[in-house]
Amino acid sequence: MKIRLYLILGVFIYPLLLSAQDELTTSDNQSFESWNALQIQYALTEKLSLDLETQLRLKSLGDIYNMSFFEVQAQYELKPFLELGAGYRNSDRLDDVGKIQGHEKYNRFFGFAQAKTSFNRFDFHFRVQHQVKTQRNISEDPKDNSRWRYKLSSRYNISNWKLDPRLSIEFFMLDEFYSTEAYDKFRLSLGSKKRFSNTSALSFKYLFEKEVGITQPLSYHILSLRYEYRISVKEK
Repeated sequence: MKIRLYLILGVFIYPLLLSAQDELTTSDNQSFESWNALQIQYALTEKLSLDLETQLRLKSLGDIYNMSFFEVQAQYELKPFLELGAGYRNSDRLDDVGKIQGHEKYNRFFGFAQAKTSFNRFDFHFRVQHQVKTQRNISEDPKDNSRWRYKLSSRYNISNWKLDPRLSIEFFMLDEFYSTEAYDKFRLSLGSKKRFSNTSALSFKYLFEKEVGITQPLSYHILSLRYEYRISVKEK
């Protein structure tokens, strides 16, 4: 099992060395990225939890650094099949395109509702999220947007196998709750999670993201690693 884990890590680290593919990336409007995160999950009660996450995003085209952020999120299980949550993200993004380049800093507030169910060996989750993103420290014409996001995810439980496959698809809508004109990109993901103990795990996946509704849409190939550590409050 250790050999398999090393092979998986190698697959995810290798794309960071693909800077030689810049010409292909430019001509095909494609970008290769790596998202690396540390997440601490703090279980306050059986139904209420608090997540803290820090993430670094790297890319193969242009400047290696793309973005970093710190995020805090609270999640509450209202019913066995329904979860509600809200959070805040503080991010720094490098804009290396155009005449005016530099670091852009953003605030993002979001709230979501997630329904979940199980069928045979499948677990299903459907999440609706609304977020408002605003640029900080800019007095004239700051960049901002609000989005609706719809995500359907599934996990298949394989007997006697610890790396259950996980699949998701997510749609992004600008400004409006639902509109074909507001729909501007989608994201697919395929991965799994390796649990080391009751408190720690490593999540890894491949994501494909693509813009829609424009003449020259950009597409992104993303390899994501997230180390998760869970802290539970001991009952007195």
